[in-house]
Amino acid sequence: MTTFARGNRQVILEGRGIVTLRQSDHIATGGEGSVFHIGADTVVKIYTDPQKMAHDDMARKIQALVVLQHPYIVAPQGLALNARNDPIGYYMPYVDGEAFPRIFITGNPMRKRFGDKGISLLASRMQEVVRFAHDHKALIVDGNELSWLAVTRQGPEPRIIDVDSWSIGRWPPTVIMPSIQDWHTKGFTQLTDWFAWGIVTFQLYTGIHPYKGTLAGYQRGELERRMRDNTSVFSTDVRLNANVRDFSCIPPKLLEWYRNTFQNGMREIPPSPLDVGVVVSMVTRAHAIVAATTGRLMQEKLYANAADPALRVFPCGIVMLQSGNLHDLASKQLVGRAKSHECEVIQKEGYWIIADWDSSQLEFVAIDVATLETHQLSLQVRCYHLLQQGNRLFAHTDQGLSELRLLVVGKPLLVSDRSWGVMRYSTQWFESVGIMDALGATFVIAPFGEQAVAQVRVKELDGLRPVTAKAGNRFVVIVAIDQKGEYRKLELTFDREYKTYAVWEGAVDTAELNMAVLPRGVAAIITQDGELNVFVPVTGALTKVQDRGITTDMMLGNWQETVVYIRDGEVWRMQMR
Repeated sequence: MTTFARGNRQVILEGRGIVTLRQSDHIATGGEGSVFHIGADTVVKIYTDPQKMAHDDMARKIQALVVLQHPYIVAPQGLALNARNDPIGYYMPYVDGEAFPRIFITGNPMRKRFGDKGISLLASRMQEVVRFAHDHKALIVDGNELSWLAVTRQGPEPRIIDVDSWSIGRWPPTVIMPSIQDWHTKGFTQLTDWFAWGIVTFQLYTGIHPYKGTLAGYQRGELERRMRDNTSVFSTDVRLNANVRDFSCIPPKLLEWYRNTFQNGMREIPPSPLDVGVVVSMVTRAHAIVAATTGRLMQEKLYANAADPALRVFPCGIVMLQSGNLHDLASKQLVGRAKSHECEVIQKEGYWIIADWDSSQLEFVAIDVATLETHQLSLQVRCYHLLQQGNRLFAHTDQGLSELRLLVVGKPLLVSDRSWGVMRYSTQWFESVGIMDALGATFVIAPFGEQAVAQVRVKELDGLRPVTAKAGNRFVVIVAIDQKGEYRKLELTFDREYKTYAVWEGAVDTAELNMAVLPRGVAAIITQDGELNVFVPVTGALTKVQDRGITTDMMLGNWQETVVYIRDGEVWRMQMR
């Protein structure tokens, strides 16, 4: 892949004037160009090959697309020109949204806020986008999950990007991700757009592609063959893991449309996701076959309250509940309250430190572990994201990734300590790890030890779109989407100083990453019902525990050196005999 030239660059925005594209404003590089954030509300895309842009007459196509102005469509607003007034790209509105593949994941905070009704509203508004395109004689063609973002305005709203790839006028379709292609139709039509809409929205509801799951006679990765054979998740013998959301979350008429489309080869415009009318036949799904009980696991319930289920366990032993209450597993006490699902809690110097968002403002509280006395903490630094690793707390600030440190001098004080340079717009943050696209070169940003932060070039991630990731001691696991729409899992094991790493890569059905990494370096992962893998990444030692009580909807975490999990809102401790 060709990377965008480094260094600042001036371009002319049609109707706007001269702007400077800085490396620090880089968002992403991939496919046909690089994208930069300009000012508060503008994005500029510069094509990697201006000669190809001229050959394809993209300047006229951009002008044809400018008329497609709709609140949910991130359409071009004008051309970007070089100093000779040659078209080299275009500009469009900036959208700070959540990529759809992340919303597929059950534990995603935005998805939890939406709920099933919110997903139906989001899918209905996506229908509005498809109808608008068709009414204006355009085809979306490649409306894959990477082309959609979700924002919260008047309820959940979609935003579709990559509009320059649409087919309009004399410009034919040029590319489509194989995972959304209708292999039964030659060429592209309005109905192929609706087929792609169905693939993406089905994943919003259930978390899985409609042609995945375990099915006898098919190997993992044979997605195209499954699609050609109409052997979908509605096939009689297909087996799905417990973390696939039940199909009952889908409105009945739409569920029937999914079955007829994916299993029976029907091609029709879908019903509205907001139509909750009933149909005669109902569709159920089958769970995967799991192993017999071995008795090797001991499980102890630590928290249960149906009226206030648990959402997340922090490594310090604090549980965040649906109400926002923060519950200490050790003392069984209520210690505080979170305002958002994006809060972080660590324990340091005899205090719990709660970092939380109140709208767009970041607030900090220190709570004395012994007395529960509360202290408001101030930090005069603009923050964009929170990150914790073990008992260390970080914020993404204008200075980069800044470590926040607690000082106790009579009373607790919070200070911004050392910072490590990261690019603001092209860095994605996950659980204890960041992934940065530095003009087409991908880096993993991983805090480790007591004071260090590693920035490691990982060439294996180039050209992939990370969806979720987790990090522990000398270990990072990433699930990303490749250009075919397939999900790939990469496991990186580092040396002590994070100078070198070993990598394992394999295909997975979904972006779900159910893993706990203990501080001493032992990892526990559930990838399929009936099996728990316990291993030490730095030595390769692996123990497989097979038990029918192990299911993929047991969301793993850790309480210091103990593996815990949440299922049905209850917190359990897990230990091997």
